[in-house]
Amino acid sequence: METEESFNSPSAEEARRMLDAANREEQETRNPPLPRWFFVVQALALAVALAGQALPLPWSAVVTALGIVTVVAVGVRQVFHRRGYGLVGLDGPGSFPYMISLLIGVGVLVILAISLELPWLWLIAGADAAVTTLEMGRRYRKATGRG
Repeated sequence: METEESFNSPSAEEARRMLDAANREEQETRNPPLPRWFFVVQALALAVALAGQALPLPWSAVVTALGIVTVVAVGVRQVFHRRGYGLVGLDGPGSFPYMISLLIGVGVLVILAISLELPWLWLIAGADAAVTTLEMGRRYRKATGRG
């Protein structure tokens, strides 16, 4: 009994075009076009969240919460939600250097601020987070050809 082949193999040229299209789509989902304002907003929100810790309660909680909500909301909308794809995962290897430099640079300052009870160190941690984020944005836009 013969079966009818319902799938025709593409020509070499068609296969090349499909592969190129798939590679373009992968690049778009891996490294979305992020505008400069995204990095500025993220830097400011991180700085506000950290610097807010230097304020007395309840203001510190309110300011920190607003900063964190902004970071998450803008991050999810610009990085994880891709038009035509829905939600996508984080490019771990691509974001690893940023996360490590942020965790080390800000983490040390946060530990010192808490352990030595020096609230002004929260301001430096906020500035460090902002500068690190802006530099990461500059590098990201340069690496993706958008800056």
